Amino acid sequence: MPEAMLLLAIFAAAYLGFAALAISQDRHWHHLGGGRHCPRRACLVLRGIGWALLFVALALSLVRDGASFGSLLWATVITIGALSVVATLSWRVHWLRPMARLVQHLG
Repeated sequence: MPEAMLLLAIFAAAYLGFAALAISQDRHWHHLGGGRHCPRRACLVLRGIGWALLFVALALSLVRDGASFGSLLWATVITIGALSVVATLSWRVHWLRPMARLVQHLG
């Protein structure tokens, strides 16, 4: 896999991981039209997916650049991913509705 595609996959995993963790919170679940409280099962699924995706981002970073620079890359990318989720929740919360609906159908 070319390095640019691997970097994009690392960012996507970090962004989607933090998005899943954010959606599992009642406040964001409510804003996405999922009801007042995130159902317990959906909450657990979202948190599991979120942490798994952050781990995938770490693994991809280590594969791409090794332990020394890969860990620095991961720390940078998860920071950018978290800030991107904050921006999405602030200005374009409806972009995350498909993710919430998918979890509702699975759960």
